[in-house]
Amino acid sequence: IAPHRMLSGVAIAAASAGGGGGAGAGSMSSSPKSTPLTALTKLSSLCKARPIRVLVLGQSGVGKSAIVVRYLTRRYIGEYAPKLEKVYQHTTELAGSQVTLEILDSAGDEKDSERHEANIRWADVFLLVYSVTDRCSFDDCSRAKFLINYNKRRRRITGPANKDSREDAPVLLVGNKKDLVGDRMVSTDEGLKRSRDIGCRAFHEISVRESIEEVKEVFSEAIRFLREVPKAPKLRRAVSEVHGNEDSSTTTSRGLHLSSQHGTLLTGRLLDPRRHWHRSSSIRSRTHPG
Repeated sequence: IAPHRMLSGVAIAAASAGGGGGAGAGSMSSSPKSTPLTALTKLSSLCKARPIRVLVLGQSGVGKSAIVVRYLTRRYIGEYAPKLEKVYQHTTELAGSQVTLEILDSAGDEKDSERHEANIRWADVFLLVYSVTDRCSFDDCSRAKFLINYNKRRRRITGPANKDSREDAPVLLVGNKKDLVGDRMVSTDEGLKRSRDIGCRAFHEISVRESIEEVKEVFSEAIRFLREVPKAPKLRRAVSEVHGNEDSSTTTSRGLHLSSQHGTLLTGRLLDPRRHWHRSSSIRSRTHPG
């Protein structure tokens, strides 16, 4: 998919930069900056800076696009085209260092599709989103987690050796629309138990509409999981309040009509028409005790 093409372009550009000295063989001895070792060092540093690939999964109508756009722009937009799949690139600062993300906002209901499985194998970390007003979307998280496990295992067995691959790709279970209290169908305790049962690294219950801080904490924790040394999975329960300094972020925008100018849209494609499971929702939830 598009991120692969983009990364290939970076690698080619780096190789070209390293090979620039080779093009002028007569001047190589007089230019210490053009040594093969220097070129390899430059290429190595670029490879280390590979973006963290985040895949946002969930049924149509649970708020996947709203979560991504809220994170990139701080704006809440309630309506999106349900069949449009988009990839964004975003640079943020966490713990004093810059981190680049590629965020794939998947289309809902991609059951049994080759594209869906390819997206899973592409990603480093997963946000598995459901709506607390829609039990069907909640129950579907178990199937989605199984597909993640299956495709990641398949990638390790059949794919080429990759130093960036992880034994267990972090999966965060995210319950959205907790602000719609009257329509709630899935309790906070059910969400926490399900996240434990299916082996998620963390559980968040959020309101994209009401809190940008809750959304930022989800992405910040996803980044932290990727950057820390692999440990035995330990479920963490996250509340919808974040304390401390905000992480600064810088992005640019094109391809999306977002006036706040955040988030580079790398690709956007309309998927084939298909049925979408959607239940109208409106609820709110109490914050679970810490």
